[in-house]
Amino acid sequence: MRWPLGFDDEERFTRCFAYFLEAALPLGLVWEAERALGAAVWIPPEQSEAWESHPWNQTRILALAEDGGRRYDAFWDWVGSHDPREPSWQLDSIAVRPDLQGRGIGKALIEAGLARARRQRTGAFLSTGTATNVTIYGRCGFRVYDEADAPDGGPHIWFMRCDL
Repeated sequence: MRWPLGFDDEERFTRCFAYFLEAALPLGLVWEAERALGAAVWIPPEQSEAWESHPWNQTRILALAEDGGRRYDAFWDWVGSHDPREPSWQLDSIAVRPDLQGRGIGKALIEAGLARARRQRTGAFLSTGTATNVTIYGRCGFRVYDEADAPDGGPHIWFMRCDL
């Protein structure tokens, strides 16, 4: 998120996530673990095209970006070009309270999404720009199917899927 937005400002990041959650919560995309100890945003295949604008693609988020959102839009379009073509669940975001990481909360949130994907007989996918996440997601059944450096000096991104 830091590179496409062009800043490293905690207050603006907090606002971005607040704006995102305001849009995502009413859509039922945010799954909470034990009184907000962790949360995940899972997007089912039938939801991914159902909205006019993705919850991350809001004018007020773009307005926080250094360049009005041009690099943000270009980056996420590039990331989206790597999405699987077949219907799949997407793990959009996941977070666990830092002092509780490593206790299985994130794994439970991932497994809950994979269970839904399994019931629908689809797979799941995600993208990450954090090398340590590749190992974490790998332990949950995801595998890297592509990786690349984002255009214009952007971060290295791993594209992962879990075929169920």
